[in-house]
Amino acid sequence: MSHAVSRLRASRLARAKKPFVARGSRAERCPGCRVIPDYCLCAWRPRVAAQSAMCLLMHDVEPLKPSNTGWLIADVIGETSAFS
Repeated sequence: MSHAVSRLRASRLARAKKPFVARGSRAERCPGCRVIPDYCLCAWRPRVAAQSAMCLLMHDVEPLKPSNTGWLIADVIGETSAFS
């Protein structure tokens, strides 16, 4: 799935000089929801018909963290923008 946070993550990874190693980053992750496979949320992912959009302002390394609230918000709300 490509949404604002995943695109921001890809952009940040492209300009990284060394690998980002966060707590839990060595664990296997679902590529869709970025949660450990035993707790994968993809099957229960809702789509919310919102009458507004979300704008996420994130710290430079936040999109690199294995799972974060911004990623989950972008999964649910279709009109999401993300900036760092």
